[in-house]
Amino acid sequence: MDLPPRISTLVGQRLELAEAAWQNNRSASTTPWLFPGSNPARPLSLQSMHIQLRKADLTGLAGRNTARLALATDVPASILAEVTGTSVHNATRWATLAKRDWTEYIATRRDDAGAR
Repeated sequence: MDLPPRISTLVGQRLELAEAAWQNNRSASTTPWLFPGSNPARPLSLQSMHIQLRKADLTGLAGRNTARLALATDVPASILAEVTGTSVHNATRWATLAKRDWTEYIATRRDDAGAR
């Protein structure tokens, strides 16, 4: 799997640590976790994962915003709002940022629905 360089390095380090921890305590788990928790048989908690990512100066905001902007170019604001769990107003702002106007599409859909 292709990963951005910084994330690839971190995942590689975690893989080495997880493999070593698993070798030391095979009875705790049948397979090694890439992100083991304090109990090797359980994965790292989501909160701990967020803390470790922040320490490495990796946040999901830039990627999430990029994905939302790309999606805003492909779907109307109402669908963007539903898919991303945000308000229609917020999704409309994203669509505006993406310079995508769905007015013509909505009018066409209305005409198609009326013709049936």
